[in-house]
Amino acid sequence: MAEALLNPGSIIALHRRALEKLEKAGNGDAALLYLCLSAGQTSAALPWGSEQVERAKNALIQMGLIPSDTPVLPPQPVKLEDERPPDYTTQDIALAMENGSGFKALVPAVEQLLGKVLSPSDLKTLYLLFDFLALPPEVILTLTGWCVEQAKSKGSGRKPTLTQIRREAYKWQRAGIDTLEAADAHLQRLSRLNRRGTEIIYLLFQESRVPVDREAEYLEPWIQKGFSDELLLLARDRTIFQLQGFKWSYMNSILNRWYQDGLTTIEQVEAAEQNRRPNFSRPRPLSGASSEQNPVSSADMDRMFQELQQAAPPEPQKKG
Repeated sequence: MAEALLNPGSIIALHRRALEKLEKAGNGDAALLYLCLSAGQTSAALPWGSEQVERAKNALIQMGLIPSDTPVLPPQPVKLEDERPPDYTTQDIALAMENGSGFKALVPAVEQLLGKVLSPSDLKTLYLLFDFLALPPEVILTLTGWCVEQAKSKGSGRKPTLTQIRREAYKWQRAGIDTLEAADAHLQRLSRLNRRGTEIIYLLFQESRVPVDREAEYLEPWIQKGFSDELLLLARDRTIFQLQGFKWSYMNSILNRWYQDGLTTIEQVEAAEQNRRPNFSRPRPLSGASSEQNPVSSADMDRMFQELQQAAPPEPQKKG
């Protein structure tokens, strides 16, 4: 039985460098996903939700083991023409309000959260979430409440539109967030990201605001890896020094390199860089070479080193 497992075609070969990176990261989910991908499978072979898959994929991307466009999720079934969102009519909405399906109770609850009476167009959009996306009323209310809080964070008195809520609902539906428990877990993660992300935005730019979507794509892995404020500031300063301006992708590459090298403090970064600097040493003639073969005489070399030492600025004296 054991011999059968070693037959050609039953063995998965991993590059040593990939194995070393996985061992160094200590991320079991990333290692399992990498094994699945190496075997030509997708995350469908793992009993995970979409968020767990996404975290493992991001970890592999940060390790440089897979490109960012690597497909890890099972392919989505192609929707047929008749699976496009229906063009709901006013009569459809009237029937939904009468048949006791739960939509009738959902409407006033959403109106209360948004502080307005829904227009006919709004009602059609809300019914799309209820009927076509098949999100339960409690999930729709949770989603709407989250969108309201997000709008408030961008300005007092601001409210989201049904179009904005629909856009977020599609994200939830694709991520499989269709229960109240899944919605609560998702919002807790988003809250942690927004809270720490807002802190980092202020730390880097002195701006009091919530990160935009593009910024959040970089911030979430940084938050998960637990980069300290000091290390983030050092990476920002290095980015600005090298580019004469700020660029998210450049700062991200700096932090990823430090993380892969196990450097988690400024002291560790500076010590590692000091070790990489070549020591300035006096050149020596090749073994067995005569003075005629060396274009610079020994006396001239002594003189040049003396001049270099004299030109060097004196070390500051320590105050007693």
